[in-house]
Amino acid sequence: MKTIKLFLLSTCFFCVIPLTQAQSVEVPSEIVVALNIGDASQLSNYLNTNVELFIENKNDVFSKSQANQIVADFFRKNRVSSFILLHKGNKDAASFVIGTLKTATGNFRLYVLTRKNEIQQLRIEPSND
Repeated sequence: MKTIKLFLLSTCFFCVIPLTQAQSVEVPSEIVVALNIGDASQLSNYLNTNVELFIENKNDVFSKSQANQIVADFFRKNRVSSFILLHKGNKDAASFVIGTLKTATGNFRLYVLTRKNEIQQLRIEPSND
C-alpha cells in the first residue's frame, strides 16, 4: 500500500512540474519598467534582431538599431509620465502586455509581444480614451 501511495504521489509531482514551467513565460519586468519611464536605451536591450513596429506613420519590420532610433524619437516627442498595465498573457513561448502609455502629449495604447525575452512586435497607437 505504501508503495502505491508513493508511486501515485511521485507521478503527480512529475506531471505538475512541466505544467508550471510551461506557464512561467512572461514579458520581463525590465521591459515594463523601461516603458514606465520612457527609457529607449533600456528597452533596446530587449529588442530582437528584427522588430515589427507600429509607431505613428512607421509600420514595418526594422533592424534593432533602426527600431531603437524610432522608439527613442517617439519618447523624445512624447515624454512618458507612466505606463499602466491593463492585460498580460502568454501562450507557448510567446508573451505579451497591453497597457496605456501616458505622455505629456496624450495617452497611447501600447502592445508588446515577446518571444524568448526579446521584443518581436511593438505597437504604440493613439488611445481612444
